[in-house]
Amino acid sequence: MGYTHYYHGQISRTTSSALQTDIQTLLTTITTTPTLSATIKITGPSGTGPPGLTDPTSISLNAEADGGHEPLIIPMGEYIPFRFCKTARKPYDAVVGAVLLRCLFYSPPSGVADGTTAEGVGGKGFVVQSDGSWEEWMPARELYLKAFGVEPTMPEGMTPSWN
Repeated sequence: MGYTHYYHGQISRTTSSALQTDIQTLLTTITTTPTLSATIKITGPSGTGPPGLTDPTSISLNAEADGGHEPLIIPMGEYIPFRFCKTARKPYDAVVGAVLLRCLFYSPPSGVADGTTAEGVGGKGFVVQSDGSWEEWMPARELYLKAFGVEPTMPEGMTPSWN
């Protein structure tokens, strides 16, 4: 059994451009930080080529060779009933976590104008769950802080520590 992150909900197409710009900022942070760039090489979903950040309908990425596992694919502008990404705690896990946290920034699960949450039918928020605790997300949280200058918010329902 692998270490897995789960997500569902929706990222609005109106925020997809800003989100993709932020993900590019995140990737630039990796390439300009020697300790990160030595271990994390982000690619397209198949493990080669550039990450999928130019298509306004989705975000898709993986990592080169043994640094990645399953691709992270996030459709935009449509409700995602259930998706997951098994990272097996490989180096790109920090990137997957930071991307999911940035999705929460743009589409919090309880911050929908009509009061609907992502838990409801057709809800428009974004929900993240994980096999890992918030403590185990420290590499993703540190990357997020380095890229965006603010601490990320812990996803609702996530366990604070592994104890």
